Amino acid sequence: MKHLIKNFNLLLFITIASTIGCKSDILNGPIENSKEKPGIVTNIKVENKSGSALLTYTLPANEGLSYIKAEYEIRPGVKREVVSSYYTNQLLVDGFNATDEREITLYAVSKSEVKSDPVTIKIKPLKSPIQSVYESLKIVAGFGGPNIKFSNTDKLPITIVPMLKTAEGSLKTLDKIYSQTAIGNVTIRGQEPVLSKYGFVVTDRFGNHTDTLYQDLTPYSEIKLDKNKFSLFSLPGDAVPAYPEAVLRLLWDDSYPTTAVWPRAFTTEGATSPQTITIDLGVTTALSRFVFFPRTESGNRFYVRANLRDYEIWATNNPTADGSYNNWTKISTAAVIKPSGLPSGTETAEDLAYALKGWGTEFEPGLPGYRYLRIRSLRNWENNFAIMAAQIDVYGSK
Repeated sequence: MKHLIKNFNLLLFITIASTIGCKSDILNGPIENSKEKPGIVTNIKVENKSGSALLTYTLPANEGLSYIKAEYEIRPGVKREVVSSYYTNQLLVDGFNATDEREITLYAVSKSEVKSDPVTIKIKPLKSPIQSVYESLKIVAGFGGPNIKFSNTDKLPITIVPMLKTAEGSLKTLDKIYSQTAIGNVTIRGQEPVLSKYGFVVTDRFGNHTDTLYQDLTPYSEIKLDKNKFSLFSLPGDAVPAYPEAVLRLLWDDSYPTTAVWPRAFTTEGATSPQTITIDLGVTTALSRFVFFPRTESGNRFYVRANLRDYEIWATNNPTADGSYNNWTKISTAAVIKPSGLPSGTETAEDLAYALKGWGTEFEPGLPGYRYLRIRSLRNWENNFAIMAAQIDVYGSK
């Protein structure tokens, strides 16, 4: 009897295992088993774009149609496939760097993974995004390293790879610049103030790259200004603390709290026009950048309350006694962009890292030396003019 039970259990196990195996094969295979070949796409229209082309077509009438596939080479020997659902009649073929004519092969594919006969068309992509960025590069000596300006009108992801020619003659890669904004202005830091040869290449996610642009530059030396020399230089109409303990000198006490520490600098929230804080730096020097460290509120959130969002930086050596902006020069208009783009109250790890690093703005190289600085708040995260902060840093020449 025991043998019969054992044999029955073994048979039951084999049956279940076989059933599961069959189900697995079914799940892993095509949903349908029809071998019918789909019809071809027709009425294909081509709209050539930057490094790409948008194809519009008429789908075949097959009921079992799943998607449209495009096969092509983005450059000799490098193949790429792009698919588009049967819910749409458009497909973007991208990844091109050159502007020469290219062949695209299109297939309609059924739910059984049966391909139609091929249809071949020709496209002629426009200038690629990385070539446009490369041609727009403007590189000058900046504070701490090369200052790189560029335009990326396509707003597509690109990477600028800066390189330094070493004493041995090789090229050393410096911090890469990742961007998909329309305008870029970035300074590579940490370079010695000596004449050096730099190279710059623009690349994309498809492995394309431009030629190398070489430039001989002598970066300006840069230091963080001594905040022990800073003092509040109050002028008529300047912002005042919202609370007795929220004094503005806390902006430069060299404390960088990453939690909702109190007190910190906080100006009145009832202002009906942009608020200004005026600072005497205690030294006249060519300024390179301003960094603002936001204060947290509501747990671990930075993009809230009165932290700066849109603001201006003004400078002078001869402040007017009436508090007006006569004799002042605007050296920067800046905006804090939340990396995630998510609405208020939601912040990602990327948002947090960006805030902890400090929100900064760079000044144009070649400015004269200044002693007095004004921070002018145009808008905070509650869409008023109040200013709160954990700390500020100001950088300039030695």
